[in-house]
Amino acid sequence: MNFLSMAKQRESEGHHIIHLSIGQPDFQPLKPIIDTTIKAINEGKTAYTVSSGIPELRQAISNLYLEDFGLSINSTDEIKITSGGKQGVLASFYSVLNRGDNIIIPEPYWVSYPDMAQLVGAKSITIPMTSDFSLNQDEILSSVTDKRTRAILINSPNNPSSHLLSFEEIQFLKDLVEDHNIFIISDEIYWDYIFTDTPTRTLLTEFDDWRQNIIVINGFAKTYSMTGYRLGWTISNSEIAEGILKIIQATTTCPTNFCQWGGITALKERAQARELINKIFPERRKVLVEEVQKTDGLSLEAIDGAFYGFVKYHFTDRSSEDVAIDILMNANVSVVPGSAFGTSAEGYLRVAFSRSTSEIIEAFNRIRKYLNK
Repeated sequence: MNFLSMAKQRESEGHHIIHLSIGQPDFQPLKPIIDTTIKAINEGKTAYTVSSGIPELRQAISNLYLEDFGLSINSTDEIKITSGGKQGVLASFYSVLNRGDNIIIPEPYWVSYPDMAQLVGAKSITIPMTSDFSLNQDEILSSVTDKRTRAILINSPNNPSSHLLSFEEIQFLKDLVEDHNIFIISDEIYWDYIFTDTPTRTLLTEFDDWRQNIIVINGFAKTYSMTGYRLGWTISNSEIAEGILKIIQATTTCPTNFCQWGGITALKERAQARELINKIFPERRKVLVEEVQKTDGLSLEAIDGAFYGFVKYHFTDRSSEDVAIDILMNANVSVVPGSAFGTSAEGYLRVAFSRSTSEIIEAFNRIRKYLNK
């Protein structure tokens, strides 16, 4: 948001900025979603709803998990509708963490996670990333020996690194739960942006009894480009779900009524939304990789999922924030410094390929021109 603000300021001064810093698809929600949302407004669906979310949407989410994964989830007791995925993460923190508890947050992490832990009064134990962005298992194991460690936050595919949990990492998490009885809070907002073969799209399928220790957060923002709808969901056992519900009631009361009806239509249009993603994003991913390879002083690990490249720079030892500001001011390209995602992510830049291929190519032409100077 800080870099978006700086980029907008540059635009107001007459500069043409290419925005590769925003985690938002560049297409509109599908027309049936918009039509249903407008219809709901015109039908007067603008009042409060029950805090859990309208039953029709919760049932539609339950049906999705049954059809896609064979999972039976109680729509009344185990699914809560939130005002965006971020509220789901925060409410999950409040539901399982007491003041003074620890939560393990592997780097690189989405920037809001440690702040949310601080709001709850918990301590975030950030684990330095490995060179390939996989879980730093030795560091995690040394952290769970503290009896105050109650949970670990997992984001797969990961923002910003794009890393997707491997079979070995999933087995490690299963052992972690069995040996230390901690909660896994799994942010799965990018589950429809996966570019490698994997049988796992949700951690719910990997545990014999997910209700014991797993909380899943997901939403409509990325798959359906409904970022402004602020609509998400949580899945957990009924006891934790009651805690999540209390946070919803105490903060936003309920999700927006007419947006929830748009969410029902979004799930009905899921196949079309995924078809659009699979048509557009693999090519953008390919173009980003090619452009980085053509740029001296930059390198990029494989992109497993989400729509980010976590680009390492080698042309200077200056901070990633300084480099990102220089690129914005001299090349008119907006990226995010790696330091935003944890101290061990210094030396990287997050580049979103949620823009058109022509914009990605032009952005790197500008960056190369700047670097050549």
